[in-house]
Amino acid sequence: MELKDTLVTGAAVLAVGTSGVVGGNAVVDKVNDGPTKRQDATVQLVKKELESYIDERIKKLVPTTTGSVVVSKKQQVTDYRDNVPKR
Repeated sequence: MELKDTLVTGAAVLAVGTSGVVGGNAVVDKVNDGPTKRQDATVQLVKKELESYIDERIKKLVPTTTGSVVVSKKQQVTDYRDNVPKR
């Protein structure tokens, strides 16, 4: 019976010790702003992976030429005295 009590007590001490270490790590992680740092690192990684794709899409969307140039035509000045309509 004494061996059984010793083993049960030892297992309980190990469980409490392990939970204390794991819980302590979680507290330290929150204090050091760990979740935010991991999220920022993930965002930066995704940006880096998508950068070439986005640049390629922008290059495809921007036209390579401006098209034909429209020249404004001058209004032809006609003297109304020279161009009299016939009745």
